Amino acid sequence: MSEPNTQPNTTLGASAREASKGKARGRISGGVMLVVGKVTRKLVWVFSGLIFAGIFAWGLVEIGLNGPSVKLAFIGRTGNFTFDRFLLFAGILSLIPPSIMYFIDSRRRDSIDNNIPHLIRDIADAGRSGMTLTRAIEISSERDYGPLTKEIKRLIAKISFRVPLERALQYFADSTGTMLSRRSAMLISEANKSGGDIQESMESVAKHVQDIQYLERKRRATLRPFIGVMYISFAVFLVTVYLLISSFFTQLANTNFGGAGASVGGVGFNFVSLPLDKITAVFLYMAMIEAAFAGLVGGKMATGYIRDGLKHAVLLMLICFIVFVFLI
Repeated sequence: MSEPNTQPNTTLGASAREASKGKARGRISGGVMLVVGKVTRKLVWVFSGLIFAGIFAWGLVEIGLNGPSVKLAFIGRTGNFTFDRFLLFAGILSLIPPSIMYFIDSRRRDSIDNNIPHLIRDIADAGRSGMTLTRAIEISSERDYGPLTKEIKRLIAKISFRVPLERALQYFADSTGTMLSRRSAMLISEANKSGGDIQESMESVAKHVQDIQYLERKRRATLRPFIGVMYISFAVFLVTVYLLISSFFTQLANTNFGGAGASVGGVGFNFVSLPLDKITAVFLYMAMIEAAFAGLVGGKMATGYIRDGLKHAVLLMLICFIVFVFLI
């Protein structure tokens, strides 16, 4: 009596183990990508903290050596740096690295979103010959899509490790980090589950993505003038404050009221008792708060992300600081 053939079971077991290993490698690869992104962001914020600590320590040394008011020169002008101004200066400069990081990330996300319709069209064209969706993605990955190319290569690598296409598309959406890529990945995954003609499905997805992009561009074009209005209104505020402090409050501080003061509604107060530097400090804090909120709100209106407004906030706060410290 012959022994039963166990070769098919062995082959199936090896295939299952290989597929399981592929899934594990795909999960590890996706996890590493997310960790690297988080580590990069944390390193940028750590670097920002070091900038803040360095400027703060420098300010303490300067104040300890030269007194509570330190004179520093910039663009041919001399400004008085007090303890609070050193803190403001340290805070503004420490926000520059994160603002640059978010600006670069914003450009990357825009480039990815602009290339997604081209990718889907190429997948649809590749599907005309009757190849599978996975093979169509592999063929399309040989073209250049800017920052999206690297993400497609990673997607193909996960598929080659026997990661299911739906799971690989989820990793792709997470690594690109845009709403459009997440929606596109979801639509491609659903098209793969439904089967049928790849070309027809991908062309429908491409049309839907292009419609979304059109609406987003229209929204940005509508809101873009408000960014200019924000800068103009802030410039008007700075000019108004500059004129008030350099003319009205300066003359008021130099006016002698004979110690009588003034009375409004039975309450007496002396304008001379309000030092000009205190008045300037109040306006400086007001302008800084307005610059921070105006920049963040402008970024939210323009792109839908508050972090994209950090560059506007930093620029406005830096201009405000230079005007108040060195020009007023």
